[in-house]
Amino acid sequence: MGLFPDDMNNTVLHYPSVLFFLLLVVCPGQAADPVFRVEPIDVENECGAVAVLDINHDGITDILCGNHWYAGPNWKRHRARQVEVIRGRLDDYSNLLLDVDGDGLLDVISCNYRSQSIYWLRQPPRGGGVWERTVAAKPGSMETGRLADIDGDGRLDVLPNGTKFAAWWSIDPSPDGPIWNRHDLPAEAVGHGIGFGDIDGDGRGDIVSPRGWFRSGTNARSDRWQPMLEFQLHRDAGLPILVHDVDDDGDADIVWGRGHQCGLYWLEQKNGGKKRSWQQHTIDSELTQVHSLLLADFDGDGKRDIIAGRRYLGHDGKDIGEHDPMRIDGYHFQQESRSFRRFPISRHPRAATGLDPKAIDIDSDGDQDLVVADRSGLYLIRNRLGENVKLLTRPNSIGPPPSPGKLLAPSSGTEVATTINNGFDWGLRRQAILKQMETVMGPLPGPQKRVPLDVKTSETHDEPGFTRMKLTFQAEPGDRVPAYLFVPKGRQGKRPAMLCLHQTTGIGKGEPAGLGGRNELHYALELVRRGYVCVVPDYPSFGDYTKYDFENDDYVSGTMKAIWNNHRAVDFLESLPQVDADRIGCIGHSLGGHNALFTAAFDQRLKMVVTSCGFTAFHHYYDGRLAGWTSPRYMPRIRDVYDNDPDKMPFDFYGVLAAIAPRGIFINAPLKDGNFDVNGVRKVVGAVEQVVPLLPSGPGIQVRYPDAGHGFPDPVRVESYRWLDNVLRP
Repeated sequence: MGLFPDDMNNTVLHYPSVLFFLLLVVCPGQAADPVFRVEPIDVENECGAVAVLDINHDGITDILCGNHWYAGPNWKRHRARQVEVIRGRLDDYSNLLLDVDGDGLLDVISCNYRSQSIYWLRQPPRGGGVWERTVAAKPGSMETGRLADIDGDGRLDVLPNGTKFAAWWSIDPSPDGPIWNRHDLPAEAVGHGIGFGDIDGDGRGDIVSPRGWFRSGTNARSDRWQPMLEFQLHRDAGLPILVHDVDDDGDADIVWGRGHQCGLYWLEQKNGGKKRSWQQHTIDSELTQVHSLLLADFDGDGKRDIIAGRRYLGHDGKDIGEHDPMRIDGYHFQQESRSFRRFPISRHPRAATGLDPKAIDIDSDGDQDLVVADRSGLYLIRNRLGENVKLLTRPNSIGPPPSPGKLLAPSSGTEVATTINNGFDWGLRRQAILKQMETVMGPLPGPQKRVPLDVKTSETHDEPGFTRMKLTFQAEPGDRVPAYLFVPKGRQGKRPAMLCLHQTTGIGKGEPAGLGGRNELHYALELVRRGYVCVVPDYPSFGDYTKYDFENDDYVSGTMKAIWNNHRAVDFLESLPQVDADRIGCIGHSLGGHNALFTAAFDQRLKMVVTSCGFTAFHHYYDGRLAGWTSPRYMPRIRDVYDNDPDKMPFDFYGVLAAIAPRGIFINAPLKDGNFDVNGVRKVVGAVEQVVPLLPSGPGIQVRYPDAGHGFPDPVRVESYRWLDNVLRP
């Protein structure tokens, strides 16, 4: 059976929340979310690209993937070729359909990383036999490639994503065979991710890279492409970078996912022409390894939605989130809120979007289907829009730990006792831990609440070495979070950043900001002086946020509301041109200490966490008396549902810290802390260290046990800063 269950064939995957939406919500003018059936075609196929076409000329769509083609509608497998294997990977990183040789049949173009070659496969004339391979160029390593009419001549051209070069190829017909013409692009276009579309509305297509966009001249083949370095995307932007009018305002926006980290984003074009500017928005921070994007109308409303899914082990498990459960989602832009409605497409544990997925009406029933291929297999995800289908919910085979400290033990009450043996097992266990946290805290909000941040600054203070701004940002419709922003002066370029969370104190954010309270808790002030950009939000009911109404919000707990506010604070940090999104951490003391842990468990964008006097195992919190956790600003369900009894609690800090690993955790646990007993801290750390060998290497866990009370002593605090410096490099 391997790492995944084999009983997923021909099942309709659906989820209670979506069922609730379909049955109970009537939205005039809005199409219902589609339901999909995942059909494994070949689970042994390890190619990351796929082509969909009629190969045997019978009028029925077939699939080409790797060494084989599959005859529709029953997907009988036939030999097509022998793909070269280089360092354990099939050398086939794109399957782009184009009639290269002008014989009237669609051929396949592949742009490749390991062979560093662009080659094309000639389709056999009679629908069978071997697809002949011809190398067209060897320009260097490429992530993959896409087709686009770059020069506007009505013929598609080849746009690869070179890792050390930037160029495109036109293909001219010739009696002696096709002629491939290389056209170089500016060196600034080199990077992970590339796209094509008309950015400035002049009727000519432009190139987009993580470093900016490149304006086409009148003649794309001969004129110089003008660099327009107006923005910077994440350094691992996926393929393609989409040029798409997200908000239907008549100009081109930009959409990208992080190919090897976390997040899906869009860049809104504003004030076109010479005054053009760009505003970054986060769409979803839960999705990881978003290496390939598509636009497709899956719900039949006439508008294309963003389709995003995970790649399978792109870096062999070395990146954050690579062992997370597979998922593919659609994102529909909502004009009124200017946020996205997410709808599930697949939760099949092996279906991954790979390097070159295809959206096509494969069964000619009038709706778009999805064909995906990756090292985890070849899958058809059939759209069942409008059909009366039986909806099945497939729970994970691995649930939460049977008891808090037994993080790797089989779940109790499951049909099959599954011990956690590898990274994918842990990915399922981690997901189960987060779900258990949500049973107490309430669900983490989705993209629909990610409205524009709409940052408003009320004060700006010029201080020696840094600037401090007082501002608010919109966390969700109708609620604004007060915060301080600290920006260091001095050298140019992107800097690391810290989310700084305060303890239980009336002045809230003012204490980390150094505007009052205890000197040892002025960590935002101290960190900005070390070169960090810092955001310091108020926790609901503290500081300038005292009027927050816990009784009339739509959150189960104040804890989850704070977690969501902190997610939006990270969105804010990522949107700042001064911040390196790969170097963001979190620090907090007491209330801020466990709030930092909760936030990092749900938000994998946080690479490092410093928690001071922030936790102990629930059985060690005042000898198991949990009433202190139950006010409206924290987690009332601990009292109302779980009777303040640690034996009844669905989660504990063992799981919280384990969900953060292998990201770095620095713990200040004083021996005389009267709130968070140090013996419980030791038990939690010991259990979490058992999980670490299953995970990629990371900064690990550092624990200090100073002979002190409920505080953050100077020597330990300075040591935590040095620990941050070592990884985040201010």
